[in-house]
Amino acid sequence: MVKKSILPIVTVSIWIVGAMSCNKTVDKSSGSSTDFKKYVHNVEYISPDEARLNEGFELCNERRIGQYYNPEKATYSKGKNGLRKFILTNYTNKGYSDSGYLNIRFVINCHGKAGRYIIHENDLDLNPKKLNEDMVEQIFQLTTQLKNWNPNFIRDEFWDSYMYLSYRIENGEIIEILP
Repeated sequence: MVKKSILPIVTVSIWIVGAMSCNKTVDKSSGSSTDFKKYVHNVEYISPDEARLNEGFELCNERRIGQYYNPEKATYSKGKNGLRKFILTNYTNKGYSDSGYLNIRFVINCHGKAGRYIIHENDLDLNPKKLNEDMVEQIFQLTTQLKNWNPNFIRDEFWDSYMYLSYRIENGEIIEILP
């Protein structure tokens, strides 16, 4: 049996996500989206207009937001184990039976403060799926209680950076927290 390469599938998937995330000019009379503007934001951009807990949250440089994995990656001040311990100690399964991934993306500013949160919900096959609203809100509130992040340090200065936490949930229990 010959193994087929998944590279073409991955490449197409990345291209589709990128294309869907870009700003488009839409002709409202015909509904077509054939005219693409110059890309205004990177794929990972979190719009302040769509984000939660954005009021009063300030970035140091709106045009320069790094990735969490940059040279001195943005981390939680108490480390991965401290983060995991806080979430698992404070989370209560109130009879939830949902399984899937709850992905919470946000920005850590150059002062180590978090804001501009956005939530994505998926089933275990990564298809979009609404999870139990109360469970999602509980995990979101716990995530926002994580204070004192270490900001990214790039080229001798602190930067704003994107961050995410992905919760793998099986039958209402948090099984894994990534990254």
